[in-house]
Amino acid sequence: MSTSETNRAPPIGRRLASLRDLALGLRVPLLLGWAGCFPMLVWLYWSSSTTPPTAIGDWEINLDKLIHAAIHGFMVLMPALLVLGRWRAFAIGAGVATAIVLEVGQLYAPGRSFQWLDLAANAIGALCGWWVAVRLRQL
Repeated sequence: MSTSETNRAPPIGRRLASLRDLALGLRVPLLLGWAGCFPMLVWLYWSSSTTPPTAIGDWEINLDKLIHAAIHGFMVLMPALLVLGRWRAFAIGAGVATAIVLEVGQLYAPGRSFQWLDLAANAIGALCGWWVAVRLRQL
């Protein structure tokens, strides 16, 4: 084997696998970190639902649906990456169920309203988070 072959960096798949092994070894601290992010996610969700949309002339700038999707995508992505085996399906299902329950619960909250598009954005975000987790696990 030549010296140029021994000095080469490992393929990206092997480097990502070692990062994944490191992340799995740090599963508890990462889960605690994710739990620490939960209050921020709640605040983002609440603030995006309570602030009025903005408009510039006839152009409506409304990031509400994107924020819904991003929050629920993150809520599914983190547990799906960190949880192993059959618990992964539970984590993903819990994320999708949370997306549905939070939106349907607005039917009963004073001053809030249920919107099908919000429910769709929540579910699409959760499914995108799951999809990204699956792709990252394949690396």
